[in-house]
Amino acid sequence: GLTPCSTGPSHRAAIAAAEKGRLDAAAALVLEQSLKDLGYEVEEIADTLFAAGGLAHFRKAGWGDYHVRLRVDAQRGAMNFNVVRAGTAGEDRRIEDMMAEERWCAEFPQLFATLAARGLKVEVTRLLQAGEVPVQVVDAASLPRRAEADESRPAAPLKREIR
Repeated sequence: GLTPCSTGPSHRAAIAAAEKGRLDAAAALVLEQSLKDLGYEVEEIADTLFAAGGLAHFRKAGWGDYHVRLRVDAQRGAMNFNVVRAGTAGEDRRIEDMMAEERWCAEFPQLFATLAARGLKVEVTRLLQAGEVPVQVVDAASLPRRAEADESRPAAPLKREIR
């Protein structure tokens, strides 16, 4: 005889896991598009970022060696944003580091509001002010390549010949 279809506990768990996977992938897409809409250059964000955890980096043109690193801890459901700089440990760039952090601190509320408006609720559990901890210095190879020319070197001064 025929038996009616039933959804047992294992099927419900599989359906819930598939739904969570779709929601996590949608959240990653919302995050990436929101960053782009706010003018950031964003490396491609994996659709598994919220499910498996990992890193993503973004920046704006003109930021030189600085990026914001997003670290997702999937186990805790936590996101951490921090300013990082490509360079060599031990360089004294405290003033530039402070300016980069102040710039990010000023921009974070707009990202926070944009994500909330698009249905991606972020609860801020800890907010450090610029300069509270040193900017993390990272290997440039761990960051996405720049879209524009190397802007970390100052442009050559313009020369005008006066006759």
